[in-house]
Amino acid sequence: MTTHIIHIIREMTDRGGHTRKARAYYCSDLKNPIEPYWEPNADIFETEEQVSITLELAGVTHEDVCVHLKSGKLIISGVRREKRPRGKVNYHQLELDYGHFMKIITLPESVEHNDITASLHDGLLEIKICKNVTVIEVPICGVTPKK
Repeated sequence: MTTHIIHIIREMTDRGGHTRKARAYYCSDLKNPIEPYWEPNADIFETEEQVSITLELAGVTHEDVCVHLKSGKLIISGVRREKRPRGKVNYHQLELDYGHFMKIITLPESVEHNDITASLHDGLLEIKICKNVTVIEVPICGVTPKK
């Protein structure tokens, strides 16, 4: 299975007001969210370089996943579509959740504005947030700070 990159939508307020050209990504309408039916399992861990979040999304396509960052909250939402056989079916066991899902993870302020990547591969959504921030010194009134 190929790896699919998931686009992360950031609210403009989370980027300090920088304007960005609007892009059309699939995402449930977050202004009128659909009540989620289930919440995926997640592992969250951190190393010296990054924070890693892995969600179990077996059977969910990358077109049906939305990663949205708003006010310090990483909102992962989407839908797992049910594939039922046609005709009469006798079910013996039903344990898989289908329909809309949502997982909300609060990010610490120290990583909220850092680079974030997300990819979906083999039923796992992997989100990586870089912890290393390159500080760019901006000259004040045309004077470069001394090192």
